[in-house]
Amino acid sequence: MDFIDQWVLLIHNLIQAIQPALLRAFIEISILIVVSGGAYFLARLIYSITKKRLKTISTLLPAVEIVLSSPLIPRILKLIPLFVACTLIPLLFGQSNFEHLLLTLGKLWFCVICARSFAALMTVFYQIGNQYRGVSASPQKGIFQILTVLAYCFAVVGMIAIISGRNPTYILSGLTALSAVFMLVFKDAILGLTAGVTLASNGFVKIGDWIVVPGAGADGDVIDIALTTVRVQNFDKTITTIPAYDLVSKPFTNWRGMVDAGGRRIKRAIQIDLDSIAFATEADLKRWKKIDFLKDYLAQKEVEITAANAARPTSKDSLANARTLTNIGTFRAYCIAYLRNHARIHQELTLLVRQLPPAERGLPLEIYCFTNSTVWAEYEATQSDIFDHLLAILPEFGLSAFQVTSAAALRTAVKATIH
Repeated sequence: MDFIDQWVLLIHNLIQAIQPALLRAFIEISILIVVSGGAYFLARLIYSITKKRLKTISTLLPAVEIVLSSPLIPRILKLIPLFVACTLIPLLFGQSNFEHLLLTLGKLWFCVICARSFAALMTVFYQIGNQYRGVSASPQKGIFQILTVLAYCFAVVGMIAIISGRNPTYILSGLTALSAVFMLVFKDAILGLTAGVTLASNGFVKIGDWIVVPGAGADGDVIDIALTTVRVQNFDKTITTIPAYDLVSKPFTNWRGMVDAGGRRIKRAIQIDLDSIAFATEADLKRWKKIDFLKDYLAQKEVEITAANAARPTSKDSLANARTLTNIGTFRAYCIAYLRNHARIHQELTLLVRQLPPAERGLPLEIYCFTNSTVWAEYEATQSDIFDHLLAILPEFGLSAFQVTSAAALRTAVKATIH
């Protein structure tokens, strides 16, 4: 019984010794939490009221709207309770191990808040750049991401220095010694990072560009340029993610030059049947002079041909000795005049109608010009309208387009011959 009484007395003495300290610590921690939390709540309340008042102003600058909509200010406001807590900790806990622990935690939390606030600031800068310069003119998202990554890296180095009690330069020197290992392990990430910087700094690709990357199956508009990847929305509305390094190391097509020039090229040939090509007759000339697009051309050619034939006495003996218009040449002149007067053809860019080498499918007469709209639907409509007209007008010049005869047409012709 004496042994039990001694243990009961010992436990009672321990409780008497510990209980006031725990109660005092509980009160001190409660005061710290209430005061710090109250300071943060008051700051958020002031910020919320100010934000609502500012949003009611109709003439608010876009940059201010972006800042108010971002998490930048709420993250910065978290520094207020941290500063209040760091001020109260020495007063409440005095010179103790618990004070050192809380101050260390405060320093670590300060590094985290600074890194997250810097990341939000980079996002704000990027959005403001897009707002004032346009999305297509601001492809520097990779640069801002690099700065954000560096901020987090410095924060981690600072936290390690705080925990270990060493100078941050000592930590950085140790990381420098491991740089070779990091380069080997994170080779792909480093290549992607370098490619992202190259794309952003040289402007190879911008948001909104139409690019074609055959190896990746990408054919559409760039919708996002990240640190190591580029996202493309294809014309079938699928999304293709391409490593940034592929756009540096492999060939791809960027159609931005076409958009900047304001014209999209038409390059298509009409296959003229060689059997339909002939010299122009008087009846042909009389009929063609009624075409408005050919009046000036025919008048000029008539003067030139008359003068040339008058200087050559044998011109009346044979067509081979005379200078004479042909239906294919006149049709080519008509095509040029038609395109020169077309409202949807860009008149300041290259425009020509040329003959390609004759082949087994006839004489290719190529139309080479540019539309004044780069919109896909408008471009296709313009191109179709032009060739609808040119194919339909061929008989007016005694020409016909070459077309391979089908088996059904041959059977019909044979049956007609037999009967």
